[in-house]
Amino acid sequence: MDITDIIKESFEKWYNTTVSKDHPASFAINYSDQQTLTLKAYHRVCVEMVVIELVDGVSQMTPLFKIEENYNHGVMSEEEAKSNMMKKLLMEIYEHVKLL
Repeated sequence: MDITDIIKESFEKWYNTTVSKDHPASFAINYSDQQTLTLKAYHRVCVEMVVIELVDGVSQMTPLFKIEENYNHGVMSEEEAKSNMMKKLLMEIYEHVKLL
């Protein structure tokens, strides 16, 4: 189990026992690391969190958070970039939870 799964499962459990007891939801975290920029050393990383729930018997996906940034592969490893993105996702979740 990696950090992405831990964050997803923890937030999902909290949400379904605190916020939405009557209509449980699932959450998905998508992470991507792409080399699409002109300079080969720069990569674009993205982490996105979506909620998946049934609304009137139909599955519906709603984006919650999307964080994107570039990193230099010559300076930072892919694991470091992923770790930094997961930290930023946790900060976004924390800010969201404070508002509820």
